[in-house]
Amino acid sequence: MVLFLSPWFPVPQAAGFCFARCWKKRGYVQIHNARIRALNEKNFEDWGWYILKPLRDTLRPRLPNAFRRISISSDARLLLSLFLPLYAVHCVEQIYFVYGNVLQGYGIEPRTIGLILGSFFVSIMATRPLGGWVLENFGIRRTLLGSSIVGFIGCSILFASKSIPLLFAGRVLSGACFGVYSIGIFSYLALVVPEKARAASFALTISGGILPIATITPFGEWLIAKSMPRAFLAIGPSLCVICWLLGRQVGPVASSRRDNSPGNWGSYRDLLSNRPFIFLMATGFMIALTDASLVSVSLFAAEHGLAASWFMASSSIAGLIVRVPCSRVMNILPSTLMLAPFGIMMTAAVFLVSFVPSVEIFVIGGVIFGLGIGAGFPLLISMVSDTLPQSLIPKGTASLLAFYDLGWFITPILIGFTTELIGTAWSFRLVSGISLAFLLPLQICYWFPFWLSKRTQRARSRV
Repeated sequence: MVLFLSPWFPVPQAAGFCFARCWKKRGYVQIHNARIRALNEKNFEDWGWYILKPLRDTLRPRLPNAFRRISISSDARLLLSLFLPLYAVHCVEQIYFVYGNVLQGYGIEPRTIGLILGSFFVSIMATRPLGGWVLENFGIRRTLLGSSIVGFIGCSILFASKSIPLLFAGRVLSGACFGVYSIGIFSYLALVVPEKARAASFALTISGGILPIATITPFGEWLIAKSMPRAFLAIGPSLCVICWLLGRQVGPVASSRRDNSPGNWGSYRDLLSNRPFIFLMATGFMIALTDASLVSVSLFAAEHGLAASWFMASSSIAGLIVRVPCSRVMNILPSTLMLAPFGIMMTAAVFLVSFVPSVEIFVIGGVIFGLGIGAGFPLLISMVSDTLPQSLIPKGTASLLAFYDLGWFITPILIGFTTELIGTAWSFRLVSGISLAFLLPLQICYWFPFWLSKRTQRARSRV
C-alpha cells in the first residue's frame, strides 16, 4: 500500500505503461509524451492520467450525463487526488475502532476505555472551527501537511506509552489531525464541485471514508487476535506519513483555485441565523449518535464470541455499493426528504444486532447500516452547499462536522457508563432509541414541510 501510494516509486508508472500499451493496441487511447514524461520524471499525476483515460473512454457511454463531460486533466484527476487523502486519514481514524481490545489488555476498566476512545472525537469536535480558520488563512496544502505532522506525534505516543494520561494526549492529538485534515478536504469539495454533479461527486469521493472499515479495520483486528498489538499500534504513525505525502499532491491543485481574500468569508452570526442549516446540524448530530456505535461494537461482539469485522466489513461493502456503482441515484434523490430516513435505517440495524447477536444477523445488520450511512453521509455533507451561500461554506462545513463529532464523542462515553448498569446490549438500544426519538419528529415536522415548500417554489417559478 505504501509503495503504491508513493509518487516517486517506479512500479506504478511501469504498470500504467503496460496497461496503456494494451489499450493502445485496441485503438482506445493514444499516449505519447505523457507516458515517457511520467516514466522519466516519476510524476504521480501523469501516470494517474493515463491509467484513468482508457477507463474513462470505455466507461463514458455508460456513465451518467453529469460525468460524461469530466476532463481527465482537471476534474477526474482532482477527485482522485482528494479520494486518496480522504481514504488515508479515515484509516487513521478507523484503525482505532478496535483499539478498545488493546486497552482491555492493558487492564483498563470499561469506563476509562470509553473516555479514552471518546477523547479522540471531542478533539475532532474542538478543532473543527480551527480547521475552518486554518483553511481560510493558510490554504489547503499547509492545512493538510501541518495536521499530518500533529497526527504522527499523537499516534507515536499511542505506540510508545501505556500511561493513561499519555494515552489521552495521543488520542487528542490524533483527533486534531483528523479534524483539521478532513475539514480541508470536505470544504474544498463543497467549494469546487458543480451543483448538478455534487451529490454523486461527494458519494464517489467520500467512499474513501467508508472503505477503511473493510480493509484496515479487519486487518487491525486480525493483528490483535494474533497477539501482535505492537504491530497494530505501528500502523497509525505509518498512515500519518502517507497522509503527509498525499497532502503534498493535493496542495498545488487546491491552492491554484483558492480565494486568497479573507474578506469574502462570512461570519458565524450569519451562519447561525440560517434556520435550515440549524436543523441540518441537529439531524447530523442524531445520525452521528448511531454511527458512533461502531467504536464500541467490538466490545459487544467480544461478549458473544463474535468478530466485529462481520458487521464492519458488511456495512463497508454496502456503503461502497451505494456510493460508487449507485452514485447516479444520489443526484436523483431529494436530499432534504431522504436524509432522516437513512438515519432511521441505521438505528434499525443497531436494534436488530443488539437483540439477535449472531454472524448472520451481524452481516444483515451491517448491510442495512451501510446502506444508511453510505447514502446518508454524502447527502448530509452536500446539503451544506444547498442550505448556505458560498461565503459560509468553510464555516458551515466545520460547524456541521463539529456537531457530528459531538455525537461520536457522546456515544462511546454513554455506552461505557451505562454498560455497567444495564449491559452492553441495552446500552446500544438506548443510544439508537434516542436517535430514533429525534429523527422521526425532525422528518415529519421540518424536513417534509421544507421539501414541500421548495417543491412549490420551483413549480411557481416555472409558470
